Amino acid sequence: MYLSVMPSGTPLAFALVRVRRGEPRPSEEVLRRALAEDRERLGLPRANGAAEMVVAGPYAVLVDGTELDEYVVWDR
Repeated sequence: MYLSVMPSGTPLAFALVRVRRGEPRPSEEVLRRALAEDRERLGLPRANGAAEMVVAGPYAVLVDGTELDEYVVWDR
């Protein structure tokens, strides 16, 4: 059985940000913009101020023959 309401503490927005393998980690601004775009797509309200965000990565991925580093970012 599935819950019809998201439990408290569940991330509201989630995004994947990719850069070419070996490039620096995306800036905080880029990561926050990715989260804001996801909130907009989902019809969620804007974050109040600088919401806490979590970043994981880099994870090496291969997309259409291109080597990339992937970062996963979500807010709580």
